[in-house]
Amino acid sequence: MYDRQDFDMKAYIEKRMLEITSLDERRLFKETVGDILLALYDYNQKAYDSLEERILEECSSSQERYAVSIALTDRRHYDATDPFMHPICQEDTQERKVSYEDIQDAFDKKEPRKLYSVFLEMSASKIYELLRQENRLFHGTIRTEKREYSASFLLKQNQTYRKYVESLYYIFGANYQPWYTVCTAYLSKMLDVHICHAEKMKEKENILEIQVDFEEYASNIRYDMVPLWNLEPVTEKTSTYPNPSIDKINYEHQIFSRRLNPRCGYLIRNTDMEITNIRRLKGDLYITCPVDQPCEWMLYQVNCGTGKEHYPYPVLSNRYKDSFSGSITEMFRKSIKTKGEMARLIESFSYDGYVTFQNCRICDQLPKECIAGNYNMDAFIQDEIRTGSSRQVLLLDFSVKDADCYLNEDIMSFLVTQVQKIFPEYHCVGRLIQGEEN
Repeated sequence: MYDRQDFDMKAYIEKRMLEITSLDERRLFKETVGDILLALYDYNQKAYDSLEERILEECSSSQERYAVSIALTDRRHYDATDPFMHPICQEDTQERKVSYEDIQDAFDKKEPRKLYSVFLEMSASKIYELLRQENRLFHGTIRTEKREYSASFLLKQNQTYRKYVESLYYIFGANYQPWYTVCTAYLSKMLDVHICHAEKMKEKENILEIQVDFEEYASNIRYDMVPLWNLEPVTEKTSTYPNPSIDKINYEHQIFSRRLNPRCGYLIRNTDMEITNIRRLKGDLYITCPVDQPCEWMLYQVNCGTGKEHYPYPVLSNRYKDSFSGSITEMFRKSIKTKGEMARLIESFSYDGYVTFQNCRICDQLPKECIAGNYNMDAFIQDEIRTGSSRQVLLLDFSVKDADCYLNEDIMSFLVTQVQKIFPEYHCVGRLIQGEEN
């Protein structure tokens, strides 16, 4: 598409008119040719804009309506009135108090007990190396109103947020929507602090503070963090009595548009119900299922941002860019056969500020340097069909904008996961390189 700002038809006609020396001929040219050309040009521009709008509307996939964005904030800066982002886990907004019973439970069961979660602001490869040290203990103290007790602690990968994303995968399936990989960069850096051993308390004491020496990781540990996403849980009741369907088995439940946000998409969370159809018509939401009585529907309202929101950490989304090429990416992503087409797929996401795709090649073995910095963000999907257990490796090279950014490997993993979905016959991995390679 050309940029119409490069050519000004009105200025061009005025310039041509000034080249006509005869005033009568210039006046005649202005009244006939000039006005006709300008009117025709304006008409063409309006038709072009209308065509472009219709094409974009026709090409807009469900990906835009159900794009998932994830951000991160600390509890002190969390805004409960934010219309865009909401806590993935509502309990994160409440201060977690460790009690005597929590400590005692670890003693009774003789196994590590989760106390709270922290955010480790480090690269994926460094977190991988940390978690590989399964028995790595960190020493600390438990301070009560009477004395201090020495204790040892363990860091483990948090699974709570992964379960939320995994449940979202099944919700998309129940809503007959294709799954779009969620960028879980922040969630993969959430770690749980478990208590392993401690001096035994002879009697019940109120715990005032727990301090852990995370040694070389201490400067990168962030406490009281709240992962956010743009999915707002809401509950709506069937607005009117369900209408029997033509099959004489199901009933159509209607939720009036005035109770819904016209700018938002909606996902039904009632995965235990046998839903046969979901549609949106003139703002109303229609749900077809065998239930013959009005009922409450648990929904996810997929909020849209204005671009003016501000959070302590950047918002990471699986949404395509706001462009024509971004809109049609989903239509043609299944037919990628060249490096250029792969580059367009990767560039359709707004992550060129982190990494840029450079090249790809097929290898027989997985490069060892790629193991720590890569992880599949759809790893929880177990029903995927593969072409074989022994696959070649598709290695994707990415250059980085800021070599010190701790999100580089996570963004790379998200983009590689997109490619992995298209090339199941390969084991896709990414590699960060310095500069650009041909």
